[in-house]
Amino acid sequence: MSTLGSTTPRRRGALALLGAQWGKYAVQVGGIILLARLIDPADFGLVSLGLALSGFAAVLGDLGLSLAALRAPTLSADQRDLLFWINTLVGVVATAVIVVAAFPLSVAYGDPRLVLVMALLAPAFALRSASVQYRVELNRGGRWGTLAVVEFVGDALGLVVAAVLALSGWGVVGLSLQGTVAAAITLAASVACAHWAPRLPRRGVPIRSLLSFGGNTFAVHLLNYASANIGTMAVGAVSGSSVLGLFSRANQLVNLPLDQLANPLTRIVIPSLAVAGDTVEVQRRLRRFQTLLCYPVLGYVSLLTAVAAPAIHVVLGAQWEPAAAFVPILAVGAVFQTIGYVGYWAFVAEGRPGLLLGAEAIGRTTMIVLAILWASSGPGWVAVGISVGHLVVWLASTFVFLPRAGVSGILLARSAGRSVAVFLIAWAATTTVDVTVGAAWDPLPRLAALVAIWITTAAVACAVIARPDVAVLASFIRARGVAVG
Repeated sequence: MSTLGSTTPRRRGALALLGAQWGKYAVQVGGIILLARLIDPADFGLVSLGLALSGFAAVLGDLGLSLAALRAPTLSADQRDLLFWINTLVGVVATAVIVVAAFPLSVAYGDPRLVLVMALLAPAFALRSASVQYRVELNRGGRWGTLAVVEFVGDALGLVVAAVLALSGWGVVGLSLQGTVAAAITLAASVACAHWAPRLPRRGVPIRSLLSFGGNTFAVHLLNYASANIGTMAVGAVSGSSVLGLFSRANQLVNLPLDQLANPLTRIVIPSLAVAGDTVEVQRRLRRFQTLLCYPVLGYVSLLTAVAAPAIHVVLGAQWEPAAAFVPILAVGAVFQTIGYVGYWAFVAEGRPGLLLGAEAIGRTTMIVLAILWASSGPGWVAVGISVGHLVVWLASTFVFLPRAGVSGILLARSAGRSVAVFLIAWAATTTVDVTVGAAWDPLPRLAALVAIWITTAAVACAVIARPDVAVLASFIRARGVAVG
């Protein structure tokens, strides 16, 4: 019988997980910088299109069962075995679908290279699906540090392979294989560390409740996939791979910290909320977790938006500088996605996937429709559609669906408002200086000056209007993760 790890190990492991996640974040940033110097925007756009077209397999390969297994108070040995085989089988099927679909999609987009790209991307989804239950076992046992290291090693070796191939002139192959190599290493390391081996599945295993929860969650993830990738597909179809490369790079840069931090925090949040007890305690923990997510993510988004042009020029190279035009537009959506992520946690932890689907459906549908309608007007308008969709998701979740789950969306919005105010002030001060005097400077001194102004302004704003949040962040660090409880 598998049960959620005890409170003390979970508390010790929380900070270890988030600390190790910064290692993954460093690898991701390093990979962006390195590969940007080795691979041109057109090739990056081609692989981004392949990822968008095949990304449904990542959703299909899980079916929402990882979250269902994560929040279950107990899992029998038979249930664990069956979950493993279901995930693995679905992942293999998803991989086969991608391979079969590669040729017709390459014809539709007029680029035969998509066949190779999607064939190299495809195995990653079967490998990730096979590792799902192993990673759930590490998570349920409170072994978050081990889990983070496992995933870090996979990402790091995937980057190494991509870089070596790019240096050899095989940039598209390297980018395409990066995820597959990372997934293979992660699976091997998960098997070695989980100390668990699945048996052949048995009949009559009680799994209906897990499948029901997973099915609703799967619908949300599928909708999220469609809305997150529709912009890439629309820009690729209308504007070509070079423009798509710039658009995708901007989108990747804006969403990098949320992508890196939301997943590990979810592994901490869901078990913590599951044992929180009454509604008051759930609300308190949600506000603390929201603070832990908002400050690093919104701080990064604010700084990136303020220094996008010189930062991209200096760090990635002059050929990528046009991507800076998309950053401020996409940043608006990233803000609402970040402050609204707490709704996702609340609905999952409370076992209310129907409310989660309702909250997401309105905004995600808006995002899809606007991206399609505005694609012919240019990628900038696609970015506007994405941000409008995130705003609608946040509004629906905060003011309509969270109250139905017994959570005050207004209190969460007020709490998030402090972090938004801090970094809006820092962005406004830095942008004002840049527009008035900084635009004529060379990129490197311009970047250094703007970063210094942003840091100073953000520090002052935190001291004046965000002392309660600073106390939460400090207590989390001092208590080595006890603040998650």
